[in-house]
Amino acid sequence: MQYNKLHFTGFIKGITYKTYLVDELKEISLNKFDINQANTFGLIKSPTTEIAYSQWVSPKRTRSYPFARIYNTYNASKVITIIPVIKDEGQDRDRIQYSTISWMNLLNIYIVLAYYETAQKSNKRGQSNKQKLTNQQFNTEFVKSQIDQILVYHQSALHWNKNLFEERFVQIFKKALDCYDSISRTTGVMIHPRQGMDSYLQRVIEEFEEFKDISLKGSQRASKREVLTSHKLEYLIDGLKATFSIENYLGGVYYLTPDEIFHENDIYIIQESKNTSRESLPKLPDIQDGLFKLILFSNLDSLSLNGEAVSFITKLKLTGKNVIGSIVFPNAAATELESFFAANVKIFNNNQKEIIRKLAVEAEDNQKLKIEVTSN
Repeated sequence: MQYNKLHFTGFIKGITYKTYLVDELKEISLNKFDINQANTFGLIKSPTTEIAYSQWVSPKRTRSYPFARIYNTYNASKVITIIPVIKDEGQDRDRIQYSTISWMNLLNIYIVLAYYETAQKSNKRGQSNKQKLTNQQFNTEFVKSQIDQILVYHQSALHWNKNLFEERFVQIFKKALDCYDSISRTTGVMIHPRQGMDSYLQRVIEEFEEFKDISLKGSQRASKREVLTSHKLEYLIDGLKATFSIENYLGGVYYLTPDEIFHENDIYIIQESKNTSRESLPKLPDIQDGLFKLILFSNLDSLSLNGEAVSFITKLKLTGKNVIGSIVFPNAAATELESFFAANVKIFNNNQKEIIRKLAVEAEDNQKLKIEVTSN
């Protein structure tokens, strides 16, 4: 069987997951909340209720660990995430993809759309002669107005997100483009031509379904590109990549690409891998990012390959420098964990040991999830 040609289809009824490797959410009152000054995630308090939030610095999911930030908020009863519709840095430009919205819909996370209103030309060493923007600032009042609405909103995140994109996305996107035109005039930094974005928006205006098609096809192409991409620093030795199409009752489809999938004892193992060549354990945001990506996979009700149902588990593999032996949760008993720590007494510090203990609990409490800590 050619693993690099595998394509799976899955179905999700609902999401049940509890996170344990979380940082404390710092509280801030709504009237003092400023997206440009606030922590990247936290808890917004109003006189009558509260809401956990996280923010993205770019619409691109691979930048600055937005999933790690959402992971930290996921246990809250109501969760929002603040995403810019577009970010143009002069040399690079990213725009929000419908696949991101699909992911948030599946996980019942309310989206707040944001746009950058001001920015400066970068004067960092080596960049002063380049066309590069820095210190981009959101329109904070626009962000707060949406948070106000969500605080008193009593329908699902899916319903909110659907209305937001059908009724206001085009207007917000145009405002973001207008702001970038103004930023370019003010700073003298050349940004990407607006013509392509205007034609993209025109297609959105004509039919909202077209927007989903454009972005989902882009997501599907991206997942196929990832299949062909080798990650030299990740030391992925267990298997090759595969693509997934995951559906839910509402008809949404999301194209996913885990780091690896491989076959063992008639079970397919869907794996996210995080490696560090300098430390004994990957950094916390890396681990949280991997766990968040596995929430959807671990909640799959069914998985099929070529139309036939297959058995599966999900796994987070953490590899680090000089680790002696390996341990797999939830299989390992408490005595095995202490033996593992004893063998690595000079390898893991107290903070890393606490992370590993919490990982053991997370694997114990969430079905179809295994976590392995081993050497690279």
